[in-house]
Amino acid sequence: MPSPIHLCLTLLCLLAQLSSGQYLRGVNLAGAEFGDTRIPGKINTDYTYNSERSFQYFAAKNLTLIRIPIRWERIQPALSGPLDPTNLSAIKRNAAWAKTHGARVIIDIHNYGRYRINEDGALKEYLIDNRYDGAVKVSRNDFSDLWVRLSAEFKDETAVYAYGLMNEPHDMGTADWKAISQAALTAIRNNGDDKLVMVGGDGWSAAHRWPAFHGPTTWIRDPANRFVYEAHQYFDSDNSGTYKRTYDQELAGNADLANLGRTRVSAFIEWCNSNGVKGFLGEFGAPNADPRWLVVLDGFLAAVDAAGFDATYWAAGEWWGSYALSVQPQSSFTIDRPQLAILLRHLAPGCFTTVSAASQSGGAAAPDSLVSGFGAGLAPATRAAAALPLPTVLAETEVELTDSSGIKALAPLVFVSPSQINYLVPPEIALGRVNVSVKSRGNLTGTGVLYLEKVAPALFAAGGDGRGVAAAQIVRIKSDGTQRYEPVARFDQAQNKYVPAAIDFGDASERLFLVLYGTGFRGLPGPGGASLQIGAATVPLMYAGKQPEFPGLDQANAEVPRSLAGAGEVPLIFRADGKAANQLTLAFR
Repeated sequence: MPSPIHLCLTLLCLLAQLSSGQYLRGVNLAGAEFGDTRIPGKINTDYTYNSERSFQYFAAKNLTLIRIPIRWERIQPALSGPLDPTNLSAIKRNAAWAKTHGARVIIDIHNYGRYRINEDGALKEYLIDNRYDGAVKVSRNDFSDLWVRLSAEFKDETAVYAYGLMNEPHDMGTADWKAISQAALTAIRNNGDDKLVMVGGDGWSAAHRWPAFHGPTTWIRDPANRFVYEAHQYFDSDNSGTYKRTYDQELAGNADLANLGRTRVSAFIEWCNSNGVKGFLGEFGAPNADPRWLVVLDGFLAAVDAAGFDATYWAAGEWWGSYALSVQPQSSFTIDRPQLAILLRHLAPGCFTTVSAASQSGGAAAPDSLVSGFGAGLAPATRAAAALPLPTVLAETEVELTDSSGIKALAPLVFVSPSQINYLVPPEIALGRVNVSVKSRGNLTGTGVLYLEKVAPALFAAGGDGRGVAAAQIVRIKSDGTQRYEPVARFDQAQNKYVPAAIDFGDASERLFLVLYGTGFRGLPGPGGASLQIGAATVPLMYAGKQPEFPGLDQANAEVPRSLAGAGEVPLIFRADGKAANQLTLAFR
């Protein structure tokens, strides 16, 4: 039987193998623009602003640029009238949360070049600068007035990174979007505000059609020279972001689909470069249903990285539910969405993002738990700790943690490489926000934040990515008292991944015990604070806590009930202190 020490080191080295500018990366925190057929609507019924926990989660991932879509009609219920105090307070609260957690926000007017007015009991939509029965219902002056009022509230707020003038104007009728956007920017500048302004393009701001809609040259004139052009890009055939067709259906029409993200955004990047201006990718996204879409997303972000443009993924938000493009974490912020791993590959240089070493996801860790940190240029070489106790310097690299009380501690290191460091959170570090810094040969190579909770359960998976079959063992005890340790996973060469090794209950006299390995749950007050469900069976735990041989490694033991015989592959759900760990699987004959 492999020892727990050997098993833990093997898992952490496997995790290191799985994970291998000058811009900001972030997400859209959607919700305040929801319910667009219910204007003004009721807050927290028809639309919502997200909680502080979402700001904390994404900031801890170094996705620190938060685009907040809002409806013009809600923030300014009457054209050229005062701002609505309820929505204004909500935006200010979002900005304050962003500042608290080291993020910044973009205020985005999510109206597509239109404004909706309740007339005679019906909601009617009017384009800016278009005539209806001979009269202009919504003018560029109204639009400029909105931005002057927002500017008066936010021009001195450092948490507001930029103003997003208008989301995806399109089919503008007789209106001249170039003139409208210039007028709004000029009004902002005349208000003594030199904050960054993001100017969306006509034609749904589509990156791949940017030159066709806007011609060869730039149109904005800005005395502060503090503007960027905002484009959006999706990868389905109609660029709608609805992804109505499967990847294979899209592939049948485009054999080069894997490279589509890179090729589509190139038209916008080249236009910006030829005009000597900067760009911003305000929306882009890929569904989680097929991992091949993530390859397209990866190529797209590589091109945006090379251009040095800011970018915010569409979308996050607490009301999305099962939306295929969502990167809002699941299970109370403990489980990351698949797309997040791609976003984290494309953070700005100098970022260091820490997650649980077991689940490879989540927004919090626990003291005395094992974690993995990711970045670029972190260490000059790849080294693994050779023995216990774990060193605090490895390959001339160290990780220092500073908690909210100012206590500093060097983290014991399991593994270091240029792109990843696996380390132990020192047990003396206080709960709450922790600043993390990486130094190599005396130079700062990465910074980030980590949030600590007393209990933050996570389980190791056989494949090292926090998903699929558990990294666990079966202890089979025969009637004569002899024991045998058996794996619950095997590597399938054809699929190039670990799959369940079906557990056979064997003779009726034999008893089977499951040993799970994880981290982050040794802080439980007692064994009653954890629970285990395997398939349809609720399984009493015999032990849940510290594994005594390897630092940070935790263990949970349970006898496996024979009622699971013949169950096939089933989910394994472990909870500690009411928090669910990452869901894994086992299989039974």
